Amino acid sequence: MSRSLNELARDLTQRRATLGDVISPLSTPELRAASDAALLAVPGFRQLHAERWDPSLPEPTTLAKLPEGSFGHCYARYMEHYRLFPDFFPIQAKLGADATPTQYAVHRLNKCHDFLHVLGAYETSDADEVAVESFIFGMAPVALACFLAEAAVHPDIQRERYKHLRDIYSGHIQAEDFERGVAAAAVLGERFETLWEVPLASLRRRLGISARAPAHLGQVGVNSCSGHTSLPFFHPAQEA
Repeated sequence: MSRSLNELARDLTQRRATLGDVISPLSTPELRAASDAALLAVPGFRQLHAERWDPSLPEPTTLAKLPEGSFGHCYARYMEHYRLFPDFFPIQAKLGADATPTQYAVHRLNKCHDFLHVLGAYETSDADEVAVESFIFGMAPVALACFLAEAAVHPDIQRERYKHLRDIYSGHIQAEDFERGVAAAAVLGERFETLWEVPLASLRRRLGISARAPAHLGQVGVNSCSGHTSLPFFHPAQEA
């Protein structure tokens, strides 16, 4: 992330801006150009963008057969636990030859949204949805602002199943999660679809994803999106 872009994102965080507040100040052509440059400087991202890397996801039942503790196995269990389906929100993917690095990052972050929940130990509660978006804001602030701008005018956002998403616009950026994201920018250059068998704990260490504070783990939270509330997936002892 360029210094000026980093400073602006951190200033918004320190002022306790809402996620909706970040759209306008981060939508200038200058900051989009700065975002493109920052993304291309992330190890591995330039090649991903050049290839427009976008593999299909394997069936969850296949991933569930992987060794316990592996990234793929944990992801499959998480999706089953919360009755989730891949892809966070159906915005149009921009993967053509003219797709900018930031546009490609928007697609990858949307497609990999549930990967980030698992990597960061975020539940699907309304509170943790704001937390994971704060984490993403730390990694790629302009890309997140672009996603939020597109999602805000997408007709599907008015569907009941996306109330969860509509509500995050009024959620305040969480400083702790923002800093976790800043430290984990390497996430943006990873080919997660080739890492299913890697132990989740090892992958977190490799990507610089720090452990969440125990106070945030094991909390039962309401997910207003799907109407399905479950016991938490992550627990302090499990994440220690």
